[in-house]
Amino acid sequence: MRIMIIDDHASNRELCRLMLSHISSRIDTFDSGVGVVEFMQNMPLLPDVILLDVVMPDKNGFSTAQEIREAFPDHHIAIIFLTVLDDHDSFERCLALGDDFVLKPVERSVLLAKVQAHFRIVKMHNEVISQRDELTRFHEQVRYDYAIAESIFTNLKDEMSTQVTDIFGIDYLSTPSTIFNGDLIVVANRPHGGVYVMIADATGHGLPAAISTIPATRAFFSMAMKGLSLGEIVTEMNDVLVRFLPSGMMLAASVFEVRANGFELTWWGGGLPDAYILDGNNDIVSKLVSQHMPLGVLTSQEFEMNLVHLTLEPDQRIVAYTDGVTESTNSRGEAFGQLRLESVLQSDRNAIPVLYDAVRQFAQKETDDDLSILSLSFPISNHSGRHHNEELERLSHLPSQSTLNFPASVIRDVSLMNEVRRYMIGLLGAGHHLDLICSILAELFANAVDHGLLKMESSIKEEADGFFIFYQLREERLAVLDDEAWIRLEVNYEPSKSELVMTLEHNGEGFDYHQLQPQSDHSLSYGRGIVLASELCDSLEYSNNGNKVTALYRFTSPHQFPRCL
Repeated sequence: MRIMIIDDHASNRELCRLMLSHISSRIDTFDSGVGVVEFMQNMPLLPDVILLDVVMPDKNGFSTAQEIREAFPDHHIAIIFLTVLDDHDSFERCLALGDDFVLKPVERSVLLAKVQAHFRIVKMHNEVISQRDELTRFHEQVRYDYAIAESIFTNLKDEMSTQVTDIFGIDYLSTPSTIFNGDLIVVANRPHGGVYVMIADATGHGLPAAISTIPATRAFFSMAMKGLSLGEIVTEMNDVLVRFLPSGMMLAASVFEVRANGFELTWWGGGLPDAYILDGNNDIVSKLVSQHMPLGVLTSQEFEMNLVHLTLEPDQRIVAYTDGVTESTNSRGEAFGQLRLESVLQSDRNAIPVLYDAVRQFAQKETDDDLSILSLSFPISNHSGRHHNEELERLSHLPSQSTLNFPASVIRDVSLMNEVRRYMIGLLGAGHHLDLICSILAELFANAVDHGLLKMESSIKEEADGFFIFYQLREERLAVLDDEAWIRLEVNYEPSKSELVMTLEHNGEGFDYHQLQPQSDHSLSYGRGIVLASELCDSLEYSNNGNKVTALYRFTSPHQFPRCL
């Protein structure tokens, strides 16, 4: 406790100092109110309690107290007046300008009790101020974190989504209960015509729910780009979510694969409310009842991917939705429910805006849950080929051949793929072909450096902390890479054939490529990259004892870039 005593009588100052010395860490004394404020402004720590005489010759206690209050408005300093005045007006001024008063002659017990009581108040006030400031900083940090997260999610959405003007028959609405949305509606082109569509609802609300949709979205798009079957897609998404999501978090989903003819589809449902099939007269034909657990709950051994195969008729439609629709409540706590939902669906073919308005009018407030509605009207048509041809027209019509050499000094100190990507941009421009070609080259360069030049073993990654050990060892070996090491990339672009031939060669250790087998063990965390590169290429051939690989990429092959609604 820090105390300041202001009294024009030295005996009073000394008496109070002696009474309080055992409870105070510092006591400052003044014989006048003149210069007190200036002294306090230079103090490293302000006093907690000030004992202030009322009657003083140069400046009385009331004026001094008023100056102190005006000089330090943001600090709580307890001012206790010492006074011989005993009239009500004086007492009133003491309590108006200070916090308390003690009558002279000062009694030790009274002085100690009041000083300690007001010190407790000062401590509590300072703790409250400290907690307030800490809470303010926390709120500012949360607002900053949310702003950054919102920016990232917006960029992700913009990156994955374009106006899906080449797909007709798909409509949707998704509204978050907070800034971030735990609901998900995505669509991707099938490489051989048709589309994949998913509507999903992550556990919880807000940022945690939104984050949990990211691995599912990435898995969905990567599998869709390969043109895999719906069973393989939902199996991969489930495996990804089991690995990434904490216990108790999951993703309820309905996933559709619509064939190129626009009428045939396959459906997998896990955890979402019943979807409806309606005819052209808005009559309910049947329901799609979920038979599975949500994604991310069961292990790969337990997961069931039993699918439903359907062929719909012209003008039929499927309406799927998340539980934010049926579980929206009104002021009486009554849920919107299934019966109201069916009544709305059968009343108007324009299901999405009509259903959304009905839910809002019923609830008479913002919904407490994320709310999403998906409508598939058959036939669903996909004319993505038009955009594919437009991108082909933007490619250069001039054939070119070039060779890029990467000596050991470059391999050690330069990010190879950053430089290669810059070169390929100059050759091909932007577009999804650039991404696919760079994906292929990234795998080829990684194999050449890691296994050919550095002689790394991918099986290290399966050990405890395997990835950390692998890349730590990689950095160590890269730092002492033989100065004679090199990699050479030859690029042959033939616009007349709509193809790009890439040949990568190195002088490191080769392998028996005749024994090369496709990676079939999906439990391993390595070896999948070269399989993906093989699938993106029209051909991938090794030669020269495995030190040379030639990849053929045709721009007219059905590589489709996934789109996001």
